[in-house]
Amino acid sequence: MVTKIRIYGTIIISLILIFSFIHLGGGIGIISKNRSYGNIFHAEIGLSAYNILISFLGILVGAVGLCCVLIGQEVLGQFLVHFLIINI
Repeated sequence: MVTKIRIYGTIIISLILIFSFIHLGGGIGIISKNRSYGNIFHAEIGLSAYNILISFLGILVGAVGLCCVLIGQEVLGQFLVHFLIINI
């Protein structure tokens, strides 16, 4: 049973990391593409910068979560989940 939980946790955390890197690439691509147009796309550039920040948060959560799942630290994982739910 514990092995199934670790496998599911590893899969979910890996998906979070993959989607965070995709999100990061999309935000960087939008900023680099629209940067040359000046002030017309100012809102999109701001939103993309916010998306990059969210991507870094996802990568951080994914990396720490993957370490917790692979090491088996349930207490640290529960602390991080409660910390993120309360603060975000």
